Amino acid sequence: MAKKKNDDMTTTAMAIPPNVVQYKGVRKRPWGTYGAENTNPIQKVRVWLGTFKTSEEAATAFDTAARMYHGPKAKLNFPLTNEDNLKNANNLETESCLLLCIVFCILFYNIEL
Repeated sequence: MAKKKNDDMTTTAMAIPPNVVQYKGVRKRPWGTYGAENTNPIQKVRVWLGTFKTSEEAATAFDTAARMYHGPKAKLNFPLTNEDNLKNANNLETESCLLLCIVFCILFYNIEL
């Protein structure tokens, strides 16, 4: 007689481990902060975007860089679904956007500091 397969899974078995982050381009550091990075599609190198207090902040930084690198075809953590979100995306903090543009230009043009 065949054994009956147990399809019941406990909630602990289905829970996400504490060090796994659900956002693309985001890693949780051992001390609790979150790092974000993206890949420069031209030079095929990783670009460090910074360390953040929350995974959502890190995911937003990833999305900003993804929009810069890939434009409207970017795969985002927080997809733009309506006109309000699109307006918010155009009103990014000036300093963050400027910093990402500087990093991109340095990597793209191989500028040494």
